Amino acid sequence: MKLDLESYILKINNFIDKKLCKQIINELKKCDWKKHVFYNAKTNEYKQLSGDQELEMTFDNIKQNKILMKKLWGAIKEYIEKLDFPWFAGWSGYTGLKFNKYTVDTAMKEHCDHIHDIFPGEPKGIPILSIVGSLNNDYKGGEFIMFKNKRIEMNSGDLIIFPSNFLYPHKVNLVTEGTRYSYVSWVH
Repeated sequence: MKLDLESYILKINNFIDKKLCKQIINELKKCDWKKHVFYNAKTNEYKQLSGDQELEMTFDNIKQNKILMKKLWGAIKEYIEKLDFPWFAGWSGYTGLKFNKYTVDTAMKEHCDHIHDIFPGEPKGIPILSIVGSLNNDYKGGEFIMFKNKRIEMNSGDLIIFPSNFLYPHKVNLVTEGTRYSYVSWVH
């Protein structure tokens, strides 16, 4: 078992090709978007942590969802197999895709993905892994940051997978030019 946290971040360059990224972005331009909110399990409230600078999100089902979901299954399997922990039983599924859109002057505040409202049941389940995929890089700003100051370079088509717990805080810096598109899913 490795003791440094960065060992548990898997980055896959060119996970999807640029042609598919462009097709997805074209479909996303037709979607209904709403302001992103964070759920607070202590207060049972949803809040925009970035105020007027909060990004937009959509769960709309686009034409390419099946392709992405199938590819994600393979990436999750690869991540779990690389762990090779005899005590880790694996995973039982993953969420549908959430797409994020960052326009100029929007960002995502630092947080961890210890999300209490994704999976049904009582008590509600929380994710074990987070998946973030980048769809473009023709914008300025919008850097993906982990551990306060570790920049993870995300180009069009890249993907990262990391544990969804308090040890993996992350954020997206303010976009200063263009529009940043990404997608996320969580594994349970």
